[in-house]
Amino acid sequence: MPTLYMLIGVPASGKSTWVKQHQKSNTLVASSDDYIEKQAERMGSTYSDVFDDFIKDANAHAFNTAKKAFSDGIDLIWDQTNLTKNGRRQKLKMVPKEYDKIAVFFPTPHIDVLKKRLAGRPGKNIPDYVMNSMIRTIETPSTDEGFNEIIVAK
Repeated sequence: MPTLYMLIGVPASGKSTWVKQHQKSNTLVASSDDYIEKQAERMGSTYSDVFDDFIKDANAHAFNTAKKAFSDGIDLIWDQTNLTKNGRRQKLKMVPKEYDKIAVFFPTPHIDVLKKRLAGRPGKNIPDYVMNSMIRTIETPSTDEGFNEIIVAK
């Protein structure tokens, strides 16, 4: 049975590290960040510098990657913040019935830990007010949303 792993967490909570540890050769990853980083590299610029120019295309790319995985019947890791139930609902509507739907939830680390991790990402700056908004917005996933399983990442 193919599987959707929907990652849920604020930036710097460990999502992309989880992807590196769990992605298999036959798994697609839907990630707007990867798309933006590739565009920044192509332009000789930074993630933050090109973010506004490419976020719309990056989100479309993530959705198209998901559609490809679903049409091919292969595993997908959806590596975006996916903070709210409403936002997740839109994505879960796309998932074929035969998929196992697993939410991988990343509890929000202490703000000092987040700041240290973010500082280790040169060229990727997230303003404090944006991080604080995301921290306030995140909703813990539940099986009521349609997930077959919830994994709490460590």
